[in-house]
Amino acid sequence: MKRSVFAVLLVVLLAFSVAPSVMGGMAVGKYDPLLQVLMKKGIISPQEATEIQQEAKSIEEAQKEELAKEIKSKATPKALKGLKFQMLAYLDYSAGESAKSHGEQKSYNRFAIKRGYFRVTKKITPWLAGHLTYDVHQDDSGDWKPRLKYLFAMFRPKDLGFFTDMKAEVGLGHIPWLDFEEHVNPYRCQGTMAIERAGTFNSADLGVSLRGNLGGELEDAVAKTGNHHYAGRYGSWHVGLYNGSGYHGKEKNGNKVVEGRLTIRPLPDLLPGLQLSYFGLYGEGNKKAEANGDYPDYQVHMGYLSYEHPRLIFTAQYFVSEGNKDGKWLQADGDALWTENYSFFVNVKPPVYGISPWLDRKLNFFFRYDHVDRDKDNKIASDAEYDMYIGGGALEIYKGNYVLMDYEYTDYGKDFGNKHSAAPSPGNDPGNEHKFQMVYQLKF
Repeated sequence: MKRSVFAVLLVVLLAFSVAPSVMGGMAVGKYDPLLQVLMKKGIISPQEATEIQQEAKSIEEAQKEELAKEIKSKATPKALKGLKFQMLAYLDYSAGESAKSHGEQKSYNRFAIKRGYFRVTKKITPWLAGHLTYDVHQDDSGDWKPRLKYLFAMFRPKDLGFFTDMKAEVGLGHIPWLDFEEHVNPYRCQGTMAIERAGTFNSADLGVSLRGNLGGELEDAVAKTGNHHYAGRYGSWHVGLYNGSGYHGKEKNGNKVVEGRLTIRPLPDLLPGLQLSYFGLYGEGNKKAEANGDYPDYQVHMGYLSYEHPRLIFTAQYFVSEGNKDGKWLQADGDALWTENYSFFVNVKPPVYGISPWLDRKLNFFFRYDHVDRDKDNKIASDAEYDMYIGGGALEIYKGNYVLMDYEYTDYGKDFGNKHSAAPSPGNDPGNEHKFQMVYQLKF
């Protein structure tokens, strides 16, 4: 009994002897010597010493970070400050049959590099930057050729009330539509978007443009929509004046093409992923019509509905056009043909967390349908149409690096010319084409 009481008293005494040295959660010996002196003289308490030491440690860490930034800044050559390099490539394997006149088909089985983009961006000042993109492609002879895709100066004007986050491009820059759509539909590596594949125009041109957001940015855009591009709270806009011939076409007339896009996000709090867009273009085609010696009219009107969610993307678009940028879609009298077109796209990321947490939100399944009528009013032919169906899956390995597999089938009307830019051709009867495709999108 006496031994038990003695043991208890010994524990209590030890506890009291240790307590003063660990008050505030820290032993006296671990304090700064100056703080230890102040505590011994009773000027500050152990708790105050702990708070002072923790604050001093935070200040010291902040100073170290600032010093590291300063050293890094001084160590980086001036010419490399604000310089950014990026790479994007589509490494493709395709096998199938392409359509030819009168139902003939040509089979193919090939590896290819569909595109190789090398991008350089230089931030010169907070309000000025430069951008260069080289587009490496293979020409008809088999040689790999670099060509300019973008080369522009980018200015950053100050916000103007409701118009925010503005950027002006001067040079070979983005047109208002395709960069927007390609940031909704992530599978440019599979092929071009509906209006470009139809042959109406391509994604860049020489000119000047201004774009921005409406009402600032949508808060937590990625969490709400899965996308941080064009994330204006109430939408975005883009207007420009261009040559009209596209980035790999030579300007052959003095006409300029006016283009514009307006996108509205009507319910940013209730349905943040819902957007409604209009795109318009007006100008003249880039080639004189032989029948009348005039440059044909060239205009486009498009309505576009898109809904984005971290697990779902859905788009629907309808567009009509008079002629195209090349000035090749003509009636017998030289006037431009009107076209009528629509397209649907859906992408789903099914919940597979229970099967594999790594796959969740990385595994995608998609479907797309395009309908193109190159002679809406039947001025030349009654069946100058095609219907294209694309279905497949994609796995995002890491930050924009995808493996994609799909099957594509196109059914042509008997009066269609070719998929890209030829006018209708009565009795051409190209039949149909199909392909299996596997693409790796390399991005860094």
